[in-house]
Amino acid sequence: MRAVVYTEPGRLELRNLDEPEPDPREEGVVVEVRAVGICGSDLEGFATRDPFRVPPLVMGHELAGVRADTGQPVVVNPLVSCLTCDLCLRGRHNLCRNRALVGIHRDGGFAERVVVPHRNCYPLPEGVSPRHAALVEPLANASHEFALAQAADPAPERVGVIGAGMLGLAVTLVAVRRGTPAVTVADLEPARLETARTVGAHDVGERLEGEFDVIFDAVGTSGTRAQSVERLRPGGTAVWIGLHDRKAGVDGRSLVRDEQRVLGTFCYLDPDFRAGLGMVADLCAGLGPDALPPWVDAHPLEEGVEVFHRLLDGPPAAAKTLLVP
Repeated sequence: MRAVVYTEPGRLELRNLDEPEPDPREEGVVVEVRAVGICGSDLEGFATRDPFRVPPLVMGHELAGVRADTGQPVVVNPLVSCLTCDLCLRGRHNLCRNRALVGIHRDGGFAERVVVPHRNCYPLPEGVSPRHAALVEPLANASHEFALAQAADPAPERVGVIGAGMLGLAVTLVAVRRGTPAVTVADLEPARLETARTVGAHDVGERLEGEFDVIFDAVGTSGTRAQSVERLRPGGTAVWIGLHDRKAGVDGRSLVRDEQRVLGTFCYLDPDFRAGLGMVADLCAGLGPDALPPWVDAHPLEEGVEVFHRLLDGPPAAAKTLLVP
């Protein structure tokens, strides 16, 4: 089969690989990939020495396709949890001590076929095609992140989002969908800010101005993390999503004096993934199976190496880029 393989930092190759074999110990199944999203973390892992992505590796964790054994169209939850550790037994599968992610710790969807545990396959509802379903994973992330924020502040009135890439747009969509009165998005790219407006943001700009109840940092630099705290009201909550930088960059004394909270967030739980699937069904209602929202772009898998390099040259107008085997 054809696959885009991460062979060393900064290098991808289009290769012919052996067919993947299911692992009977995890009741694995073969999924014929129909669409897979390129995540910002894939770009980061490709360009740097990411300790979690060990080459040679087929990346790609935002994937959907068709089960080879049943012909059922599915979206794949890439989070593989052990189900037996103490955190899994508490229902915190996203924090599993033995977790692995398809496309990060094991081969993923930048290929014609991939093997995943059968329990990680979610059947697609009528009207949702695999191309649509490749958007589920970032929306599942956003559903989980917003749920964490609401646990700290059940009814935030002023929500700020830093970064209008796919994760930032996903949070914006969730916040608007849940009736937040004021959602403001900050990004340096005018085209991305315009997209944020089209999905419902009430205000946009290069930086957040004013004061917010909750701020989501979907970038993850020391500078954006600092801004996420600086613009919080006393008692407010910053939710950190982006993984760009290790450094925090915040004033710890201010956090203490103003009783502000900083929450880290990772992946999603089953209800979050199902919520993401429901959102995609709404977003893509009325679209043909190959049609996508205007802020999504798609390219053949064979162009994957070239597409990666283009994305690294600068943010594209599209918020999400898919590869289509």
